[in-house]
Amino acid sequence: MWKVAMSEEVAKALQSVVERVNQAAARRPKTLPAVPPRLVAVSKTKPPEMVVEAYKQGQRNFGENYVNELVDKASDPLILESCPEIKWHFIGHLQKNNVNKLLGVQNLFLVETIDSAKLADRVNSSWQRIRGASTQRLKVMVQINTSGEQSKHGLPPEDTVNTVKHIVTQCPALHFSGLMTIGRYGYNLTLGPNPDFQMLLSRRQEVCDSLKLPMEDVELSMGMSTDFEHAIEVGSTNVRVGSIIFGNREYPNRKPKPSNKFYC
Repeated sequence: MWKVAMSEEVAKALQSVVERVNQAAARRPKTLPAVPPRLVAVSKTKPPEMVVEAYKQGQRNFGENYVNELVDKASDPLILESCPEIKWHFIGHLQKNNVNKLLGVQNLFLVETIDSAKLADRVNSSWQRIRGASTQRLKVMVQINTSGEQSKHGLPPEDTVNTVKHIVTQCPALHFSGLMTIGRYGYNLTLGPNPDFQMLLSRRQEVCDSLKLPMEDVELSMGMSTDFEHAIEVGSTNVRVGSIIFGNREYPNRKPKPSNKFYC
């Protein structure tokens, strides 16, 4: 009975979010690149059964914040059997000592949180070893700390162009896909457009102008459960939504520190 109820709840919630994503995309100004927004279902702390239920509904992109949890889920027999086309996004802080473990994940699609040239170098060299004779490049995004909060990871905005240039010119095993931000939680939209999103838009413009990159080739990963519609309306191409699809998260045996968590 629990599985039936869970299946129905996940299916209904996912359908609602997909509809809201599409409606928000339809409201975007025609001046923005016509890139359909990608919905990343953030499944952290949730069981493999929920991932499978969302996958059955057509969802393919899933996000995880912790390397160990991603490794466990990606190697889970149920997910391996039921979700052959799953695309895993890593959206949490990546420490250098976890790079090899992360890059060994089957169906790893995108690492969204490169926050230094040194980390890019480590990921580049590790991917060169892991991929062997394959020429497939690993998709990465550069994370920007647009809000300036010490509790958030990411590059200072002024370092964006140089870091992207480093990846494009010095990391041949990586494919630069775009920019990512978390932003300040709980911004009041009655005050106007979210300044964190506006900051990411302006940094993309700088990157494209400086490195002669087409705007439509540089994605923007911004927007979570509380603000993904606004993010899409102003130009996000990748939104990370978790709790309104899978329900509130449970953290057994520990109390999370909200200031250090991603509110997806």
